[in-house]
Amino acid sequence: QEIRTNSVIMSLNSPVIDRLTSELHQSSLEMDDFTAGAVNCFVDSIYTGDVGTLQKQIFEDVNKMSHVFEVSWLTKRCLKFYKSDVLNFTNNSYQEVLFACEIASRAHYNLKQTRYVTCFVKNLMSRDISRKMFLQRYMADFAELSKRQLEMSLSMARNDFSLIMVPLTSHLTMNLKCKNLDKNAMYLLEACDVQKFRQDHPDNFDDAANLLLEISEVSECDEVKEVVRKFVRPNSGTEASSSENVVDLVETTEECEDDDEDDSDDEDFPEVSTQTDVEPERGWIQAVNRYTYPLISDNTLQFITTDNEVQKYIGMWYNLVSEEGRRDGREFVMGCENTTSSQWSYYIEGCTVCNYNVQFLNSVPRDKVKHWIINKTSTHLNIVCNKVTVLNFNFATDSDPDKTDGEHNWSREAESVRICFDVKLLLIMQ
Repeated sequence: QEIRTNSVIMSLNSPVIDRLTSELHQSSLEMDDFTAGAVNCFVDSIYTGDVGTLQKQIFEDVNKMSHVFEVSWLTKRCLKFYKSDVLNFTNNSYQEVLFACEIASRAHYNLKQTRYVTCFVKNLMSRDISRKMFLQRYMADFAELSKRQLEMSLSMARNDFSLIMVPLTSHLTMNLKCKNLDKNAMYLLEACDVQKFRQDHPDNFDDAANLLLEISEVSECDEVKEVVRKFVRPNSGTEASSSENVVDLVETTEECEDDDEDDSDDEDFPEVSTQTDVEPERGWIQAVNRYTYPLISDNTLQFITTDNEVQKYIGMWYNLVSEEGRRDGREFVMGCENTTSSQWSYYIEGCTVCNYNVQFLNSVPRDKVKHWIINKTSTHLNIVCNKVTVLNFNFATDSDPDKTDGEHNWSREAESVRICFDVKLLLIMQ
């Protein structure tokens, strides 16, 4: 689906879109990460200065877009919608509370927005919804909880670790049979403010300490024994080593109230949007020369070049890992040889002649702004430029006859890639 918009209106609300259109001269944006309904709502909101089409089902995508594209007034409206609609439970059922909880958790974990967690917990307490009962269900599948969910649990029970000990104790006794600690159990125990827990709930602390000592005696893992030791006999004045992603509700309880004052000052249709200090989970950043970047989940490397610069190169040094864990580097380099014909040469270390102007990419688009997607599999190096496949190199069949080790070396898993370049500007997908 294609949605046509006015770039001036979009740029006026979004400094990100403004940079993409004015500096990079992009005329379209791929929005495949978001649902069509959410994209339509996002565009309607920017055109009208209102969120009349916003619904719970698409709220999370619209909220994420407002942060990714730095539409500051819309981020405030999304928070107001969360408080007025998402937190407006009809019957306090577990499912609708869970829905609001996961939105708050992801907003905090991915977008670094602590206010959602603060408002969620405050809403629970104001509605007299038992945090203890909710946490027991939320943490029931204890071993499968993600780090994000563990941090959300700690945020909900930060001042009362006894709420965490109920599902934790159940997990240790029922699932682990009091024989060991798994990574989730150790993470929570290390995050616990032991001094406060022992002071506020001495009986609960003693029960927990006795159980952990029993586990420590039968466990053969030194890490387990060390975690138990620190929990049972903490050094005086030692603070919990909790994650920075855990919201301290003592310090932030008033934030949700303060938001109401901020909301009243929102402009309906702003003349200029201001940048926020929020970084998206993923997005385009200016590449740093000779810097090593982790590959994204599907093993692709994406970057944008903004001009056809003759005799300027882009090099990718892949960090390859063997089955034995040995690491070795192999290089892929490409560069523009002719701007008129958009001719780009390349070489692949260990597979082709390591020289420019010998092997060429196929039918590279002549657009000045190019979106490159490079995917290395165990058998191929595939390159797509502006949706055109310009190289599909088979390490086994396309290597030069005298390059016998190319297939073996390039078939290994790549864990990161070092980018070297001398072009003027290179944007990379982090």
